[in-house]
Amino acid sequence: MSLAVISMISIVCIDAALAAQPAAQTAPQTTDAALAGALDPMPETQIAPSPDADASDNSAVSGAPQSAEDETFDAPLVYAGETDAAVAETLIAYLEDLDTLNGDFTQIAPSGAISTGRFYLRRPGFLRFEYDPPTPLLIVANRGLVYVRDEALETTDSYPVGKTPLKFLVQKKFDRDDARIIAVDRGVDNVAITFASNDEETEGELTLIARAPDLALRRWIVRDLQGGITVVTLDNVKRGERLAMDLFRAPEAGGRFLDR
Repeated sequence: MSLAVISMISIVCIDAALAAQPAAQTAPQTTDAALAGALDPMPETQIAPSPDADASDNSAVSGAPQSAEDETFDAPLVYAGETDAAVAETLIAYLEDLDTLNGDFTQIAPSGAISTGRFYLRRPGFLRFEYDPPTPLLIVANRGLVYVRDEALETTDSYPVGKTPLKFLVQKKFDRDDARIIAVDRGVDNVAITFASNDEETEGELTLIARAPDLALRRWIVRDLQGGITVVTLDNVKRGERLAMDLFRAPEAGGRFLDR
């Protein structure tokens, strides 16, 4: 199985698990529209724009005066006077200063399947995704490997985290020689930076989206080599809380090591 298909922590396994559940929630297939709306101004408690936002905007239909919130779209963009390289360095410095993050997540896979759960990040090297039912998955990144535990199949597969663009999120010292900046996009109150790796074995691109100018990671987007886009939105995020190492214990073995 190619890592291009599982560049967002085993997308194939997650999609398969969701497809097997009749009650699984789905959305329209994820495309570049996910990127187009990523920088829209929005309240901190609502990171992703509502799918029904256009239909419910009565002021746009009736011609009613814009609210104060609508006027924020005319506000200046963050970091407007800084170069792309300077903005990227600001975000990289924020990442290198991170120790722990935890909170809730909502994931939209390339198929449109939606899953939710809890995440825990302990830098460097540790990441845990606990998926809510009916998704039977537990995903743990531990010292260079990503483990995907499927409770329904009673299997645990693993592969190197260094071959996915998520390595930029978990590595202690951001590898500036390896990272290639693809794009720097500014919004009214957030910034998005897209990275790719100069290493041929690392497949895909990673877009990190943070609230700005007081930086706080709120979303990431992974694009695989087939153009599939996975969006992970973070909510109720807490920084700096002590996270027990037991959270990142490798799940029970019994599956495959996916090197390619």
